[in-house]
Amino acid sequence: MPPGPAAQLTNLLAQLGSAAGVARAAWITLSHGADPVLSGRLPAPGARAPIELLRDTHGVPHVFAQSEADALYGQGFVHAQDRLFQMEAMRRLAAGRLAEAAGPALLDSDRFMRRLGLERLAASDLAATTAENRELLDAYVAGVNAGIASLPALPPEFALLGPPAAWRAEDSMLVGRLILFGFAGNWDTELLRERLLAELGPAGAASVDGSYPTGATTHLGVPSPASVEQLLSAYHAAYSAGVVSGASNAWALAPSRTNTGAPLLAADPHLETRLPPVFHVSHLSGGVIDAAGADLPGTPGIALGHNRTLAWGITAGMADVADCYVETIDPAHPDRYLTPDGWALGVTRQERIDVRGREPAWIGVLETRHGVVIGAALAGDDRAIALRSTALEPGDIVTPFLGVLTATRVDEFEAALDQWPSSPFNWVFAHVDGTIGYRLAGGVPERPPGVGLLPQHGPTSPGPPPLIAPARLPRLVNPASGVIVSANHAPGGNLDLGGEWCEPWRADRIAHLLYRRAQHDVASCATIQLDVHSEPLARLRDRLLSAHAVADPALRALLSAWDGQASASSAAAAFMETMFRTLATELATRLAGPVASILLGAGVGNQMPHSTFRYRLHGWVLERLELPAGDTALAEWWPDPGARDRTLAHLAERVRVELGDRLGTDPTRWSWGALHTIEFAHPLRAIPGIGQWFSRGPYPSGGDVNTVCQSGFSMHHGMDVSGFTPVYRQVIDLADFDRSCFMLAGGNSGIPGHARYDDTIDEYLGGLMRPLLTSRAAVDAAAEHALVLEPA
Repeated sequence: MPPGPAAQLTNLLAQLGSAAGVARAAWITLSHGADPVLSGRLPAPGARAPIELLRDTHGVPHVFAQSEADALYGQGFVHAQDRLFQMEAMRRLAAGRLAEAAGPALLDSDRFMRRLGLERLAASDLAATTAENRELLDAYVAGVNAGIASLPALPPEFALLGPPAAWRAEDSMLVGRLILFGFAGNWDTELLRERLLAELGPAGAASVDGSYPTGATTHLGVPSPASVEQLLSAYHAAYSAGVVSGASNAWALAPSRTNTGAPLLAADPHLETRLPPVFHVSHLSGGVIDAAGADLPGTPGIALGHNRTLAWGITAGMADVADCYVETIDPAHPDRYLTPDGWALGVTRQERIDVRGREPAWIGVLETRHGVVIGAALAGDDRAIALRSTALEPGDIVTPFLGVLTATRVDEFEAALDQWPSSPFNWVFAHVDGTIGYRLAGGVPERPPGVGLLPQHGPTSPGPPPLIAPARLPRLVNPASGVIVSANHAPGGNLDLGGEWCEPWRADRIAHLLYRRAQHDVASCATIQLDVHSEPLARLRDRLLSAHAVADPALRALLSAWDGQASASSAAAAFMETMFRTLATELATRLAGPVASILLGAGVGNQMPHSTFRYRLHGWVLERLELPAGDTALAEWWPDPGARDRTLAHLAERVRVELGDRLGTDPTRWSWGALHTIEFAHPLRAIPGIGQWFSRGPYPSGGDVNTVCQSGFSMHHGMDVSGFTPVYRQVIDLADFDRSCFMLAGGNSGIPGHARYDDTIDEYLGGLMRPLLTSRAAVDAAAEHALVLEPA
């Protein structure tokens, strides 16, 4: 699952390190002045009846209420108690209001977000929802504001930021839209493909753009469209037209595949680790709502988890939902742009951006028939690039989200997904009646094959394409195998859904581990989530040994005995991961020259520093390494038959020397975790002293971008710090929901110094899980705090 623009939070308050503010923040932290009241009774303005908030010994808050509205009121109250700063930071980021707090350093981020217009979109979303759901949303908002009022002091970050404004329903919609935009990929990749095309030409660009392998694993078990041919065709078409100018896993097991005779569902979305983590864990019970799992602070409901009859997990849909159009603007009238019918008047608006310590900045925004013009906000690109994305189109996102929460039957669940209007997700689900299923749900444009891989010519475009009807999107229910796996790989089928799928290494490994035993339980599924076997590296190792490319006897023996597990303690993994990066860099530089960084995962700029190329790299490299000697395709990579093996030998020796200098001359004492670490960074990380105090790590980390327990790193930016990792793990047992378990990558509290701020980190790193309890008897037995909210 990619993080999108939310990654900007890493440096949110880097400019706010005044001595007085830092001292105040430190005092609040040391004195625990912002720790919320967790026991006793508190007034709850707007609540309809008493609400019980029980917090168990595993750090999970449980909301027990008499109605759906009060259940969401209680969740809002808990979110304000636990994650107020996170909510405020996300609200500011989405609204383009970071610079007013942090100064000019974040002005570019604000410009970009103002162009997107998420605030206007949030208001439209709110107007589109039903009166019934608006009432539930208002209850959540009232709970948030009551929670803010109940805090003894604001969390320490507000000593630098200033107090927050009251929470509004529009703010929940705003945070939701920010998250959805982060999953609306491909628009940036289109611009990067342009650069490849300009430098390498159609055939050269297509040869290094990792297309989905023909015949590879898909969700539906049927092949995807011929992506290699489509890609090459798209490159040729764009070249001729003169356009050029320049993670997550989930699976479900049917009753026949489990020890209990009921389904199991596992999920572990992959995002960047941070403190506080993106997700929060809670349990809500009131009226028809009785659900538990991972939620998103600032928004009501449960993003992935279970209710009384259904369990679900989500992975990034990866479908192409965005298109870039290069518009022609009238120089004499910058509010006009060219269409097939001549000049058309766009919609314009002026945006004022307040900047701390400076005069306000103003930007003009133009919207065309294709979408808002964002080009001027991208580094190194001053064209009028209009962005059309289903994540930016109005729609009711509340109704389907709450519909999933309250569905009791599979048909109700699927009906809710049919209404999902925005960024697509892979939904894997299971029902207590034994049904398991998979759905790709969301807004996906229907294009001719290959269209959408590159920017399109605005003046001649027929306009944005229509969306594919929900009933036609990939789905699978109760397969004969009793197994459904979703790991960001291609769905399969005849629809052209894009070309940005992850290579199927993780999907294949999960399926292998699931099929290796006849039946599974919660423990075996949790073990699979921790697997760090790297099949691409194991195959690269085999190629090195068969080519006699490793001269050092000790290193050769180490690699020969390696089991392919990229664990943090593995010496062989340290060599193989470094070897692959060195090899990929060598080949990318040889083939792509000045645009090699694109193949290694560099993005279009500060707003999108990474690209989809970073997880579509291993396949095309291995394909060339494994071509049989004498294959004519080798000529474009190596000029003579022996050059390939000489290159491997040369690079292997270079890596051995490099690691010897860095980790010592004895290869058996190397470790992958010495090179590859994970850090739980707070948004204040850049402020000396307090930033490190609020952050945790770095810690040694195993895995890579293709392991089930993903721990991806950037070939371009470096491998010393992890990229995407499972930030939340869950395994749901539909035979007994109290046997379900979870783990959060960081504590449930976002308040530095709080006992629950970082209490899960050691367990997370150790691969442990915590119970996800929902029955009243189990919750009462595990309760450590009880707070009653009384209507006021």
